[in-house]
Amino acid sequence: MTQTKKEFQFASSVKDRKPLSITIEIGVASSFLDDEIATELEQIQKEARLDGFRAGKAPIDLIKDKFLEQAKNRAVENVIRRTVFDALRKENFAPVDAPIIDEFDYEIGKDMKYSFSAECHPVVEVKGYKNIPIQKEIFKVTDASLAESLEALGKSNAKIVPVDVNTVADEESLVLIDFDAFDEAGNKVQEVTTKNQLIDLSSQSTIKEFRDVLKGSKAGDLKETKITYPSAYQNKLIAGKTILFKVKVNEVKVRQNPKLDDEFAKDMGLSNLDELKSKIKEAVEQEEKRRQDITVEKEIIGFLLKNNVFDVPQSLVSNKEAQLIERMRDYFQKQGEPKEYADQEIEKSKESINKEANNDVRLAYILSFICDKEHIDVTDEELEEDKKKMKASNPSRDKEVDEYFAKNRENIKASLKETKLLQFLVGNASIKEVIKDMPLKKEKK
Repeated sequence: MTQTKKEFQFASSVKDRKPLSITIEIGVASSFLDDEIATELEQIQKEARLDGFRAGKAPIDLIKDKFLEQAKNRAVENVIRRTVFDALRKENFAPVDAPIIDEFDYEIGKDMKYSFSAECHPVVEVKGYKNIPIQKEIFKVTDASLAESLEALGKSNAKIVPVDVNTVADEESLVLIDFDAFDEAGNKVQEVTTKNQLIDLSSQSTIKEFRDVLKGSKAGDLKETKITYPSAYQNKLIAGKTILFKVKVNEVKVRQNPKLDDEFAKDMGLSNLDELKSKIKEAVEQEEKRRQDITVEKEIIGFLLKNNVFDVPQSLVSNKEAQLIERMRDYFQKQGEPKEYADQEIEKSKESINKEANNDVRLAYILSFICDKEHIDVTDEELEEDKKKMKASNPSRDKEVDEYFAKNRENIKASLKETKLLQFLVGNASIKEVIKDMPLKKEKK
């Protein structure tokens, strides 16, 4: 006669409850754990292959002797999985992520006790997302700003030419040098020693000590400077060391700007200077339009965050922090910085990373609410239209575009949805336009 398996039961009680989190204590009688272990041993018996026995034919006592710990672990996992979600349903609590076991106590033959914590989504009600007050600065291109842009284009196409040997280098000069490097013991650091290195004294990326010692020099001069490098410097040979550089100035050079006339325009592939100015103005206006759009969107997002403050699940914040940190590490790696330097910068940025992560998670809830409230979504027809545009801009690559959309459909849809949402918010904002002359870079200094 088959024995009827008794109904599984457990005790649960709320240890702590907050708006976004809950901690629940669970108790399970030993008899139910014994049943679960016995069930797992029977399953292992069916699977196990032991010497001297056919598969599934080993005695249960031998199975118990060899696999009790494995059966216990399986049983505990089953019981926890079952009791966690039953307890959450009992408390009408929908977790945002997998619950975390806080405390656990169990030995075979005894009752099992444990507690777990879980977080839930906040109840969000976004206020004031229509008629957001925005002041939009519009910078118009003036004759002076156009002339400055033309001058900048000329400088970017300047020739680098040598000057008279008696000419003294100033902050705009370029200096061709040789240098020998020595450590604090006077040993030559051959790997750092360089010949015919062109140093741009106008560049902020040039090491300050070189800029200072070379300004006022001329061809044939011998100079010395000491530089102490940080311990996290990317070149391990000199990281954390003070290096003496003995410098020989070979040549002083200057930038020779082209004459801004019709011939220069022709060198740029255009008919004359007027056409070049027209192209520059068009490019500046397009860039100005992009700046305006980005600024307005940032102000709208800032307004929404400022006026809709609520707590968010810290598990989501932690996940976002990890993503931001990984992005920082990737950036430093691409810049050639050592891991130690990246670790230092990340440690210094912990507070700002946490703030950014909190804002990102909160903004996601805000935007999701607005999308639901205003029924903003992306249809299959809109996805197809976006695919057609990509194909039109990538002729003869239809297959690759189809594969890209098939693989990244959800990400593409999310991006299009975000674009539609921002268009909605901008379209419903109360924007006051203030027109100003384009500021000159010289005035910004």
